[in-house]
Amino acid sequence: MDVLERFLKYISIPTNSTNKSESIPSTDSQKGLAELLVKELKQLNLDEVYYDEEHCYVYGVLKGNDLFPKIGFISHLDTSEEVTDKNVKPRIIKNYDGKDIELNKDIILSINNFPELKNYIGKTIVTTDGTTLLGADDKAGIAEIMAMLEYFVDTKEEHGDIYVAFTPDEEIGKGTDFFDFSRFKADFAYTADGSDVGEISYENFNAATAKIKIEGISTHTGSAKDKMVNSSLIANEIINLIPNERPENTEGYEGFYHLNFINGSVSNTEIKYLIRDFDKTGFENRKQNIKNIIGLLNEKYNGCIKLEISDTYYNMKDKIVQNMHIIENAKNAVKRLGIEPTITAIRGGTDGAEITKKAIPCPNLGIGAMNFHSIYECACVEDMQKACEVMIEIIKEYTIN
Repeated sequence: MDVLERFLKYISIPTNSTNKSESIPSTDSQKGLAELLVKELKQLNLDEVYYDEEHCYVYGVLKGNDLFPKIGFISHLDTSEEVTDKNVKPRIIKNYDGKDIELNKDIILSINNFPELKNYIGKTIVTTDGTTLLGADDKAGIAEIMAMLEYFVDTKEEHGDIYVAFTPDEEIGKGTDFFDFSRFKADFAYTADGSDVGEISYENFNAATAKIKIEGISTHTGSAKDKMVNSSLIANEIINLIPNERPENTEGYEGFYHLNFINGSVSNTEIKYLIRDFDKTGFENRKQNIKNIIGLLNEKYNGCIKLEISDTYYNMKDKIVQNMHIIENAKNAVKRLGIEPTITAIRGGTDGAEITKKAIPCPNLGIGAMNFHSIYECACVEDMQKACEVMIEIIKEYTIN
């Protein structure tokens, strides 16, 4: 079964996760894909296959030569809740001509808005119909890992133990909450969850969430003089005091404050900010800045504001740089396929960040897709195949070095 065939099968199964649930998995639909993967792993006759039915984690091991390192590969089952992935209707465009693509009569995948499409000219790309996610994030990664396993099963080429894992709820930051390291004993691993093929990432944001609750005083507007405290207007003051360093204004290694949620009335208003920075000092400064703003306004409004800041994940770079062979060998693998490797910093996080923090160095690989979390998501068939081959070449790299 080739990468495209697998990919089309996987995206037919809806797996949106949701922040509205406290359970893991946050949606039962993810179990449908997990159960299919368990079946396929068993059909490949892997030496060990395990399914954590309660929390929806899938593990597999293809045993190899003990003389070589144990290498792991990880992708996530869920898709972003930003757009539905129910009833995905993929469109396959062969020999793409580099022009705008009409997803439907109202939605255009424009070369002006998405100039990266030029990288796909002459290739076969898969798009949505403009009404759903495609699901390439991260079902392209899953398809590539499964195709990689099939390659080694069929060819019987020499390799070390190959560990694979498929996790739930990565998109809501809970992908490793119940990850079982006793079933994933890789010496190091890679997440297949990036964008362009040949992309290798071992830096990501430090991340925190600031939850702000404002308690106002509601009175009749006719007698509100010196009595009413409008929590929504206080929220507006907070927003205006936070620096204009937003996702839409930043790039590269620039951090940001992202107003992720706001809901309010005169009596009560809630705000949620996402805080991001690559640099540890910058990260701590951003958190302190919000604390200072809330402290200032609490003095003005008699302590009516409550602030809770919690760290979400950290930059994996510190641990990866102690194991740079993982990056160098990935670069060598990419070069052998005639692709120039690109080292990029992830302006977000992956399961790999938490896995690196907890136990196993785990950088990220590109999967040959773009425009994640939107109706404009698309994937390149040739690049997905190359991404699979990158994994194969990484494994081979450790049998010759």
